[in-house]
Amino acid sequence: MPSCREIDPLFAPYIDGEATADQRTVVEAHLRACPKCRHQTALQSAVRETVRTKLCRPCAPEALRTRCQAAARAGMGPFGTTRSTIASLVMAAALLFVVGGVLLYALTGFSPAVLAAQLTLDHVKCFAVHDAATPIDVDASEAQYARDYGAPVHLPRHNIAGLQLVGMRRCFCGDGAAAHAMYRLNGAPVSLYVISHVSRERASTDVFGHDAVIWSKGDATYVLLGRQPRETLEALARDMEKQL
Repeated sequence: MPSCREIDPLFAPYIDGEATADQRTVVEAHLRACPKCRHQTALQSAVRETVRTKLCRPCAPEALRTRCQAAARAGMGPFGTTRSTIASLVMAAALLFVVGGVLLYALTGFSPAVLAAQLTLDHVKCFAVHDAATPIDVDASEAQYARDYGAPVHLPRHNIAGLQLVGMRRCFCGDGAAAHAMYRLNGAPVSLYVISHVSRERASTDVFGHDAVIWSKGDATYVLLGRQPRETLEALARDMEKQL
């Protein structure tokens, strides 16, 4: 099987839908055997979809859009570039914008908005891939996480109306590894990320249509996020913080 380095050039065309059938077969075989690359391609797919649905807005004059659409139907773009090449370049630029922010955050550690953006993309990806809905036991989930990753994690214990734990995963952000507790609040996805050995000031922010509440307690930083109204998440964060 090709190594991660050898197969890396195929990931972009695979995500863009431009890979050949043979290339897709090779990539999918690698992804089945490599959790790290599977996580990264799922995250990049979530970035692609978020950029497409949240950040792309028509702003060009109607006449220019008409000319561009005509060129696209002809399969050509400015300076003789093909439509597939343009699409790949646009996606590369969008990924550079988002991933560049992630890398900048990893170096500076200052922006709560960038941390929220990283984890929002992960939240969207995890719920899209796993679509968890069945409640699971908190004690058993913590014990399994500690066995799998050698890192203890403590989640809120008190019952909160409408809140159910439905999944427990290990994910990553600029601050390092994060325990990802996946919840349903009255059926809607909510995530609580626990990042050990990191301290941050309390903050609230919104990004990609989601709100996030960030706080620290003890030796960990907690990030609660979802599409719920800011007041709902703030109240839920206060309830959780009391139990930690």
